[in-house]
Amino acid sequence: MKILYVEDEITKNIPRISRLFDKYLSKNAKKKLRDLENDDYPPSPEEVKKIVQASNLIEIEYSFPEALKKIIENHEKYSLFIIDRNLFEEDGYDFEEVKAADPSFTEEKYELYAEREGDYLLNILVYKTDVLSKFYFMTAYSAKEEIRGTADIQTHIDMNKFSTENFIEKGSEEDFKKLKDIIDNIPILNLQYENKEYLHILQKHINQEITASFLKILSQKDDYNSIRDNLNLMRIIYEQILTVCADKIPGMKADCKDEKGGKTIIWMKDKNHIDGDILRNFLFSIRNIANKFGSHYTDKPVYSPTLNTINALVYALKDIILWFGQICEKYKKT
Repeated sequence: MKILYVEDEITKNIPRISRLFDKYLSKNAKKKLRDLENDDYPPSPEEVKKIVQASNLIEIEYSFPEALKKIIENHEKYSLFIIDRNLFEEDGYDFEEVKAADPSFTEEKYELYAEREGDYLLNILVYKTDVLSKFYFMTAYSAKEEIRGTADIQTHIDMNKFSTENFIEKGSEEDFKKLKDIIDNIPILNLQYENKEYLHILQKHINQEITASFLKILSQKDDYNSIRDNLNLMRIIYEQILTVCADKIPGMKADCKDEKGGKTIIWMKDKNHIDGDILRNFLFSIRNIANKFGSHYTDKPVYSPTLNTINALVYALKDIILWFGQICEKYKKT
Protein backbone atom coordinates (compact mmCIF):
# COMPACT_ATOMS: atom_id res chain seq x y z
CA MET A 1 0.00 0.00 0.00
CA LYS A 2 1.11 3.56 -0.73
CA ILE A 3 0.14 7.20 -0.46
CA LEU A 4 -0.82 8.97 -3.67
CA TYR A 5 0.10 12.65 -3.52
CA VAL A 6 -1.11 14.81 -6.41
CA GLU A 7 -0.02 18.43 -6.76
CA ASP A 8 0.72 20.36 -9.93
CA GLU A 9 3.36 22.69 -8.45
CA ILE A 10 5.57 20.24 -6.60
CA THR A 11 8.78 22.09 -7.47
CA LYS A 12 7.48 25.16 -5.62
CA ASN A 13 6.48 23.16 -2.57
CA ILE A 14 9.50 21.01 -1.82
CA PRO A 15 9.64 22.11 1.86
CA ARG A 16 6.01 21.11 2.40
CA ILE A 17 6.55 17.73 0.73
CA SER A 18 9.66 17.10 2.81
CA ARG A 19 7.87 18.00 6.04
CA LEU A 20 4.74 16.01 5.24
CA PHE A 21 6.60 12.81 4.47
CA ASP A 22 9.50 13.29 6.87
CA LYS A 23 8.81 9.98 8.63
CA TYR A 24 9.13 7.89 5.48
CA LEU A 25 11.93 9.72 3.67
CA SER A 26 15.52 8.64 4.21
CA LYS A 27 18.18 11.11 5.34
CA ASN A 28 19.65 10.93 1.87
CA ALA A 29 16.29 11.72 0.25
CA LYS A 30 15.75 14.71 2.53
CA LYS A 31 19.24 15.99 1.72
CA LYS A 32 18.58 15.64 -2.01
CA LEU A 33 15.34 17.59 -1.66
CA ARG A 34 17.14 20.36 0.24
CA ASP A 35 19.80 20.47 -2.47
CA LEU A 36 17.13 20.80 -5.15
CA GLU A 37 15.44 23.57 -3.21
CA ASN A 38 18.69 25.52 -2.84
CA ASP A 39 20.00 24.90 -6.35
CA ASP A 40 20.46 27.92 -8.60
CA TYR A 41 18.70 26.05 -11.38
CA PRO A 42 15.00 25.24 -10.96
CA PRO A 43 14.42 21.51 -10.43
CA SER A 44 12.14 19.52 -12.68
CA PRO A 45 9.02 17.81 -11.31
CA GLU A 46 10.50 14.47 -12.32
CA GLU A 47 13.54 15.07 -10.10
CA VAL A 48 11.33 15.67 -7.07
CA LYS A 49 9.13 12.73 -7.95
CA LYS A 50 12.07 10.34 -8.30
CA ILE A 51 13.53 11.27 -4.91
CA VAL A 52 10.26 10.92 -3.01
CA GLN A 53 9.17 7.73 -4.74
CA ALA A 54 12.42 6.02 -3.77
CA SER A 55 10.73 5.49 -0.39
CA ASN A 56 8.45 2.90 -2.07
CA LEU A 57 5.68 4.22 0.17
CA ILE A 58 4.75 7.45 -1.62
CA GLU A 59 3.81 8.07 -5.24
CA ILE A 60 3.69 11.58 -6.66
CA GLU A 61 1.86 12.88 -9.69
CA TYR A 62 1.85 16.45 -10.90
CA SER A 63 -0.50 16.20 -13.87
CA PHE A 64 -4.23 15.56 -13.89
CA PRO A 65 -4.15 12.99 -16.74
CA GLU A 66 -1.50 10.85 -15.02
CA ALA A 67 -3.25 11.07 -11.64
CA LEU A 68 -6.54 10.10 -13.28
CA LYS A 69 -4.92 7.10 -14.94
CA LYS A 70 -3.47 5.84 -11.65
CA ILE A 71 -6.75 6.24 -9.81
CA ILE A 72 -8.76 4.45 -12.48
CA GLU A 73 -6.30 1.59 -12.91
CA ASN A 74 -4.87 1.09 -9.42
CA HIS A 75 -6.93 2.90 -6.79
CA GLU A 76 -6.92 -0.18 -4.54
CA LYS A 77 -3.14 0.02 -4.02
CA TYR A 78 -3.37 3.33 -2.13
CA SER A 79 -4.16 3.69 1.55
CA LEU A 80 -4.34 7.49 1.35
CA PHE A 81 -5.07 10.06 -1.36
CA ILE A 82 -3.80 13.63 -0.91
CA ILE A 83 -5.03 15.67 -3.85
CA ASP A 84 -4.59 19.31 -4.77
CA ARG A 85 -8.07 20.39 -5.74
CA ASN A 86 -6.89 22.68 -8.55
CA LEU A 87 -4.73 20.74 -11.01
CA PHE A 88 -5.28 22.98 -14.01
CA GLU A 89 -2.00 23.52 -15.82
CA GLU A 90 -0.96 26.95 -17.03
CA ASP A 91 -1.31 25.95 -20.67
CA GLY A 92 -4.15 23.55 -19.97
CA TYR A 93 -3.83 19.79 -20.21
CA ASP A 94 -4.23 17.57 -23.23
CA PHE A 95 -7.91 16.65 -23.53
CA GLU A 96 -7.08 13.56 -25.59
CA GLU A 97 -4.67 12.36 -22.90
CA VAL A 98 -7.43 12.60 -20.30
CA LYS A 99 -9.88 10.93 -22.68
CA ALA A 100 -7.45 8.06 -23.16
CA ALA A 101 -7.38 7.47 -19.41
CA ASP A 102 -11.14 7.90 -19.01
CA PRO A 103 -13.30 7.45 -22.14
CA SER A 104 -16.28 8.99 -20.31
CA PHE A 105 -14.48 12.34 -20.05
CA THR A 106 -16.14 14.91 -22.32
CA GLU A 107 -15.61 18.48 -23.44
CA GLU A 108 -18.42 19.46 -21.08
CA LYS A 109 -16.61 17.83 -18.16
CA TYR A 110 -13.41 19.55 -19.21
CA GLU A 111 -15.14 22.90 -18.82
CA LEU A 112 -17.09 21.91 -15.72
CA TYR A 113 -14.07 20.68 -13.75
CA ALA A 114 -11.49 23.20 -14.96
CA GLU A 115 -9.53 24.40 -11.91
CA ARG A 116 -11.20 21.80 -9.70
CA GLU A 117 -9.92 18.61 -11.30
CA GLY A 118 -9.57 17.12 -7.84
CA ASP A 119 -13.37 17.03 -7.62
CA TYR A 120 -13.43 14.77 -10.66
CA LEU A 121 -10.95 12.40 -9.03
CA LEU A 122 -13.06 12.36 -5.86
CA ASN A 123 -16.20 11.60 -7.86
CA ILE A 124 -14.49 8.57 -9.39
CA LEU A 125 -13.36 7.27 -6.02
CA VAL A 126 -16.40 8.01 -3.89
CA TYR A 127 -18.14 4.73 -4.74
CA LYS A 128 -14.95 2.67 -5.03
CA THR A 129 -13.33 3.24 -1.65
CA ASP A 130 -13.86 4.90 1.72
CA VAL A 131 -12.99 8.47 0.74
CA LEU A 132 -14.11 9.76 4.13
CA SER A 133 -11.06 8.16 5.74
CA LYS A 134 -8.71 8.02 2.74
CA PHE A 135 -9.13 11.19 0.66
CA TYR A 136 -7.94 14.70 1.56
CA PHE A 137 -8.12 17.85 -0.54
CA MET A 138 -5.40 20.47 -0.40
CA THR A 139 -7.06 23.82 -1.00
CA ALA A 140 -6.23 27.51 -1.11
CA TYR A 141 -9.15 28.48 1.10
CA SER A 142 -11.20 27.12 3.97
CA ALA A 143 -13.64 24.26 3.42
CA LYS A 144 -16.64 26.58 3.79
CA GLU A 145 -15.43 28.76 0.94
CA GLU A 146 -14.27 25.84 -1.18
CA ILE A 147 -17.55 23.93 -1.29
CA ARG A 148 -19.69 26.96 -2.09
CA GLY A 149 -21.40 26.39 -5.44
CA THR A 150 -20.19 22.79 -5.87
CA ALA A 151 -23.30 20.65 -5.64
CA ASP A 152 -21.51 17.33 -6.15
CA ILE A 153 -19.19 17.85 -3.17
CA GLN A 154 -22.10 18.98 -1.01
CA THR A 155 -24.01 15.85 -2.01
CA HIS A 156 -21.13 13.63 -0.89
CA ILE A 157 -21.07 15.49 2.43
CA ASP A 158 -24.84 15.19 2.87
CA MET A 159 -24.58 11.44 2.26
CA ASN A 160 -21.82 11.17 4.89
CA LYS A 161 -19.34 10.01 2.29
CA PHE A 162 -17.16 13.10 2.64
CA SER A 163 -16.65 15.88 5.15
CA THR A 164 -15.40 19.43 5.51
CA GLU A 165 -12.73 17.86 7.75
CA ASN A 166 -11.25 16.36 4.58
CA PHE A 167 -10.23 19.81 3.34
CA ILE A 168 -6.68 20.87 4.18
CA GLU A 169 -6.10 24.59 3.80
CA LYS A 170 -2.56 25.01 2.49
CA GLY A 171 -1.78 28.09 4.54
CA SER A 172 -3.03 26.64 7.82
CA GLU A 173 -0.40 25.20 10.14
CA GLU A 174 -3.16 23.54 12.14
CA ASP A 175 -4.43 21.75 9.04
CA PHE A 176 -0.88 20.80 8.08
CA LYS A 177 -0.30 19.17 11.48
CA LYS A 178 -3.61 17.33 11.18
CA LEU A 179 -2.64 15.92 7.79
CA LYS A 180 0.85 14.98 8.93
CA ASP A 181 -0.58 13.14 11.92
CA ILE A 182 -2.80 11.16 9.55
CA ILE A 183 0.17 10.35 7.30
CA ASP A 184 2.35 9.28 10.22
CA ASN A 185 -0.24 6.91 11.66
CA ILE A 186 -1.38 4.67 8.82
CA PRO A 187 -0.94 1.15 10.27
CA ILE A 188 -0.16 -0.65 7.01
CA LEU A 189 2.39 1.98 5.96
CA ASN A 190 4.07 1.85 9.35
CA LEU A 191 4.26 -1.92 9.03
CA GLN A 192 5.84 -1.60 5.58
CA TYR A 193 8.27 1.04 6.81
CA GLU A 194 9.35 -1.03 9.81
CA ASN A 195 9.94 -4.06 7.59
CA LYS A 196 11.21 -2.31 4.48
CA GLU A 197 14.52 -4.22 4.44
CA TYR A 198 12.82 -7.63 4.24
CA LEU A 199 10.19 -6.45 1.78
CA HIS A 200 12.85 -4.93 -0.46
CA ILE A 201 14.81 -8.20 -0.59
CA LEU A 202 11.74 -10.24 -1.53
CA GLN A 203 10.62 -7.69 -4.11
CA LYS A 204 14.07 -7.44 -5.68
CA HIS A 205 14.91 -11.13 -5.82
CA ILE A 206 11.53 -12.89 -6.09
CA ASN A 207 8.38 -10.94 -6.99
CA GLN A 208 5.54 -8.71 -5.81
CA GLU A 209 3.27 -11.64 -4.97
CA ILE A 210 5.73 -13.10 -2.48
CA THR A 211 6.37 -9.63 -1.04
CA ALA A 212 2.63 -9.16 -0.54
CA SER A 213 2.40 -12.59 1.11
CA PHE A 214 5.06 -11.67 3.65
CA LEU A 215 3.31 -8.37 4.36
CA LYS A 216 0.06 -10.27 4.84
CA ILE A 217 1.75 -12.54 7.40
CA LEU A 218 3.05 -9.50 9.27
CA SER A 219 -0.36 -7.84 9.28
CA GLN A 220 -2.21 -10.89 10.63
CA LYS A 221 0.43 -12.61 12.77
CA ASP A 222 -1.55 -11.85 15.93
CA ASP A 223 -4.85 -13.13 14.55
CA TYR A 224 -5.70 -16.58 15.89
CA ASN A 225 -7.95 -17.34 12.92
CA SER A 226 -5.06 -16.75 10.51
CA ILE A 227 -2.63 -19.27 12.00
CA ARG A 228 -3.13 -21.88 9.30
CA ASP A 229 -3.13 -19.29 6.52
CA ASN A 230 0.11 -17.81 7.84
CA LEU A 231 1.79 -21.20 7.97
CA ASN A 232 0.74 -21.91 4.41
CA LEU A 233 2.13 -18.55 3.25
CA MET A 234 5.38 -19.21 5.13
CA ARG A 235 5.74 -22.53 3.34
CA ILE A 236 5.29 -20.83 -0.03
CA ILE A 237 7.85 -18.12 0.80
CA TYR A 238 10.29 -20.74 2.12
CA GLU A 239 9.97 -22.78 -1.08
CA GLN A 240 10.38 -19.72 -3.30
CA ILE A 241 13.52 -18.69 -1.44
CA LEU A 242 15.05 -22.13 -1.93
CA THR A 243 14.02 -22.14 -5.60
CA VAL A 244 15.90 -18.89 -6.22
CA CYS A 245 18.86 -20.11 -4.16
CA ALA A 246 19.05 -23.25 -6.30
CA ASP A 247 19.37 -21.06 -9.40
CA LYS A 248 22.11 -18.95 -7.84
CA ILE A 249 24.28 -21.16 -5.61
CA PRO A 250 26.74 -23.18 -7.71
CA GLY A 251 25.96 -26.90 -7.70
CA MET A 252 22.79 -26.66 -5.63
CA LYS A 253 20.34 -27.39 -8.42
CA ALA A 254 22.40 -30.26 -9.79
CA ASP A 255 22.78 -31.90 -6.37
CA CYS A 256 19.40 -31.12 -4.80
CA LYS A 257 17.16 -31.05 -7.87
CA ASP A 258 13.73 -29.70 -6.87
CA GLU A 259 13.87 -31.06 -3.31
CA LYS A 260 12.90 -28.42 -0.73
CA GLY A 261 13.27 -30.42 2.47
CA GLY A 262 15.91 -31.77 4.81
CA LYS A 263 18.27 -32.97 2.11
CA THR A 264 18.60 -29.47 0.68
CA ILE A 265 19.01 -27.84 4.09
CA ILE A 266 21.74 -30.32 5.05
CA TRP A 267 23.44 -29.80 1.67
CA MET A 268 23.57 -26.04 2.25
CA LYS A 269 24.97 -26.59 5.74
CA ASP A 270 27.61 -29.05 4.51
CA LYS A 271 28.64 -26.60 1.77
CA ASN A 272 28.88 -23.77 4.35
CA HIS A 273 26.09 -21.70 2.82
CA ILE A 274 24.27 -21.75 6.17
CA ASP A 275 25.42 -22.29 9.75
CA GLY A 276 24.52 -25.34 11.80
CA ASP A 277 22.89 -23.56 14.71
CA ILE A 278 20.73 -20.64 13.58
CA LEU A 279 19.77 -20.83 9.91
CA ARG A 280 19.73 -24.64 9.76
CA ASN A 281 17.31 -24.80 12.68
CA PHE A 282 15.17 -21.92 11.41
CA LEU A 283 14.84 -23.54 7.99
CA PHE A 284 13.92 -26.90 9.49
CA SER A 285 11.40 -25.27 11.84
CA ILE A 286 9.57 -23.38 9.11
CA ARG A 287 9.64 -26.31 6.73
CA ASN A 288 8.41 -28.88 9.26
CA ILE A 289 5.81 -26.78 11.09
CA ALA A 290 4.40 -25.16 7.96
CA ASN A 291 4.15 -28.50 6.17
CA LYS A 292 2.58 -30.31 9.10
CA PHE A 293 0.10 -27.66 10.20
CA GLY A 294 -0.64 -25.90 6.91
CA SER A 295 -3.85 -25.73 4.95
CA HIS A 296 -4.31 -29.50 4.47
CA TYR A 297 -3.76 -30.57 8.08
CA THR A 298 -6.63 -32.60 9.59
CA ASP A 299 -5.07 -34.69 12.40
CA LYS A 300 -5.48 -33.92 16.08
CA PRO A 301 -1.98 -33.12 17.34
CA VAL A 302 -0.62 -33.41 20.85
CA TYR A 303 0.20 -29.70 20.62
CA SER A 304 -1.04 -27.20 18.04
CA PRO A 305 0.61 -24.00 16.80
CA THR A 306 -0.27 -20.88 18.75
CA LEU A 307 0.21 -17.20 18.06
CA ASN A 308 3.52 -17.56 19.88
CA THR A 309 4.50 -20.17 17.29
CA ILE A 310 3.62 -17.82 14.44
CA ASN A 311 5.50 -14.90 15.94
CA ALA A 312 8.56 -17.06 16.58
CA LEU A 313 8.51 -18.27 12.98
CA VAL A 314 8.10 -14.70 11.70
CA TYR A 315 11.37 -13.74 13.37
CA ALA A 316 13.00 -16.89 12.03
CA LEU A 317 11.75 -16.05 8.55
CA LYS A 318 13.14 -12.53 8.85
CA ASP A 319 16.62 -13.93 9.51
CA ILE A 320 16.22 -16.30 6.58
CA ILE A 321 15.23 -13.39 4.32
CA LEU A 322 18.32 -11.42 5.39
CA TRP A 323 20.49 -14.45 4.65
CA PHE A 324 18.70 -14.90 1.32
CA GLY A 325 19.50 -11.30 0.39
CA GLN A 326 23.18 -11.93 1.13
CA ILE A 327 23.16 -15.07 -1.02
CA CYS A 328 21.58 -13.19 -3.92
CA GLU A 329 24.20 -10.46 -3.70
CA LYS A 330 27.06 -12.93 -3.35
CA TYR A 331 26.01 -14.92 -6.41
CA LYS A 332 24.32 -12.17 -8.41
CA LYS A 333 26.54 -12.83 -11.44
CA THR A 334 25.91 -16.56 -11.35
